[in-house]
Order: sequence, then structure tokens, then C-alpha cells
Amino acid sequence: MVTSAHEGSHRIFQERPEILAPVFGVLGIPLSEKATVDAVVSDVTETKSLERRVDTVLRIGPSDGDDFLLAVEAQGRRDEKKASSWAYYVAHLQTKYELPVLLLVVCQDRTTAKWAVGPFDCGTAAGPRSGRTPWSSDRTNCR
Repeated sequence: MVTSAHEGSHRIFQERPEILAPVFGVLGIPLSEKATVDAVVSDVTETKSLERRVDTVLRIGPSDGDDFLLAVEAQGRRDEKKASSWAYYVAHLQTKYELPVLLLVVCQDRTTAKWAVGPFDCGTAAGPRSGRTPWSSDRTNCR
């Protein structure tokens, strides 16, 4: 159930966007005084069929711990679109199965393997530089 505290925690940014300046300051994101802030539709439901497939997904049930999913991707070469695909795969599998997800990227050569370790751009060039990427094999920072 949606609560007033929940609604207030995010709607305040729609109704008083000027409070984003100190928030961005804490995050180290420059925000121009001329910046505009506009609310957009927040529904992220996909209305068209979109095929996305992980090469292999295995449910691992270790005898000494909790189950988790292992998503295995075979990567033959550098592909700049993979960072967002891998993030999508991990988020989707976590949501669908409610289990932790480990992404294993198997590469055919050392150059591709070095690239696949990351870090990867997770969005804005001026964005925060902290946080872990769950899809990166060495858990490098997202940037």
C-alpha cells in the first residue's frame, strides 16, 4: 500500500525541484542554474514485445547457503551495448525470481575479457561515481 511518507519522499522533487541543487551537490553532480526540471511519465511497463535472452541461466542451490541464479553470457568481442543489456538481465532476473544474480561473462580472448570486467557507463557522464555494478565480475565501481 502506498503511504503518504512514500509519496512525499519522491513527489517533493516534482513540486519543489529547487531542492535538487543541494542533493546534486552532495552527489558531486554539477547542476546549472539554468537547468530545467520536468516530470515525465513514470510508468516503465513495456507495451511492445521485446525479445531479450541471456545465453544461459542456472539456478544454483549450494548445500551450505541460499539459492542464487548464475547468468552466463558468451562474449566474442567488445560490444558497447552490452553494459545496458547486462544491467537489464540482472535486474529482470532478480525481480522475476527474487534471488541474487551473478553474471558470468565468458570471453574468447584476453582483450575482450579485460573490457568485460568494466567499469561501464551507467547513464549520465556527470553522474555519481559510486556504487557497485552487480553485473561486473570484479565488482568495479560503475562509471
